[in-house]
Amino acid sequence: MPSLETDSARNGTAVAAGAPVCVLAKVGEASLKGRNRRQFLDQLRRNLKAAMSGLDARVLDGGSVLRIAVPGEPEAERVGSRLERVFGFANASVCLACERDSEAIADTGMVAFERLRPASFSVRVRRRDKSFPLTSQQLEREVGAAIQRRTALPVDLSRPGLELRVELDQRSAYVHVRELAGAGGLPVGSSGRAICLLSGGIDSPVAALMAMKRGLSVEFVHFSGEPYLDPVATSKAQAQARVLNGFQAARPGPMWVVPFGDQQRMLSAVSPPANLIVLYRRQMARVACEMAARTGASALVTGDSLGQVSSQTLPNMASVEDASELALLRPLLTWDKREVMAKAASLGILALSELAAEDACPLFTDGKQRTAVPRAELLESEAQLDLAELAESAARRARRVDPGVFLDPLEPESRAS
Repeated sequence: MPSLETDSARNGTAVAAGAPVCVLAKVGEASLKGRNRRQFLDQLRRNLKAAMSGLDARVLDGGSVLRIAVPGEPEAERVGSRLERVFGFANASVCLACERDSEAIADTGMVAFERLRPASFSVRVRRRDKSFPLTSQQLEREVGAAIQRRTALPVDLSRPGLELRVELDQRSAYVHVRELAGAGGLPVGSSGRAICLLSGGIDSPVAALMAMKRGLSVEFVHFSGEPYLDPVATSKAQAQARVLNGFQAARPGPMWVVPFGDQQRMLSAVSPPANLIVLYRRQMARVACEMAARTGASALVTGDSLGQVSSQTLPNMASVEDASELALLRPLLTWDKREVMAKAASLGILALSELAAEDACPLFTDGKQRTAVPRAELLESEAQLDLAELAESAARRARRVDPGVFLDPLEPESRAS
């Protein structure tokens, strides 16, 4: 829908004789829940308030539509940027509020006609207050007639030059200024807590984001190749976690850095080099489960995509999953690399993720890895070490890093879809 804003609105002054500006944020699938619907909505409201931190914006009302009061269009723009990172909303609208009267609605809507000069128009009304004495169709006709008296324009219901959208609740009528995309999904925190294995590469941060979209609150575990590798990959992962925390601002996830190089050296001493990455990943799963026990997480999240590399073939993924006591979630299982890169670019972290850094996984390997490591060989190698004790030791030594929360506008990169 074309914008109703004017030059005065851009400067922060409400249009149409002081009509206040607000944002209506509409709940998505959480509104369809049954007896536990209130829990989802309460979590969504908490998440929204945290995302609005630092803005001149007040979250009002409850139910399936939340009203966000703002002083003008510039702050509404900033609210829209934050709403893109609050999972659980289907869509949102920047609106001008006015009295629940056809003439007042027409006066407010005239801003659009004066600015856009359409050749035809239509009016669409949605009543959330069903006690209002007019039906939606009756009010559409009244508002349309009031606008025709002002403009002499024809009504075109099939291909209007301007579609004026209006919503009514028990307080006010809201004339839509602009439609905003919603993040969709479920409120972060409504589905429990998970540990995401964050490598610093392209895939794992996108997997973390998709886990959040299904309501999981995420903490991050980064396996560092220290003392054998420099900490560049760790710095990348920390920067990624800061951006991701913008999607869970009510409870930002810490990043746990696990020094893993010594355990990789021990595993390399008991196994053929071509089996090592699967062995490493099995041990990473054990360590992550130990971390989950300490943090209250109920699942692990990885950036695996079926068939992408040798360790992500079906046999090798099954071997890694066997080593985990928790559900191992793979949100990107069916994604191809271009889809993952486009999503990372939309977050503004693709270039960061592509920065050169030594990954822990290839440490002590000869490069070539088997696509189906026999289970018997894995168990034979692992029997030579007390891997449960090593996992517990690694979890004890993990150091906590608080990445912070990035709430500034995201800057999508050119490769974003």
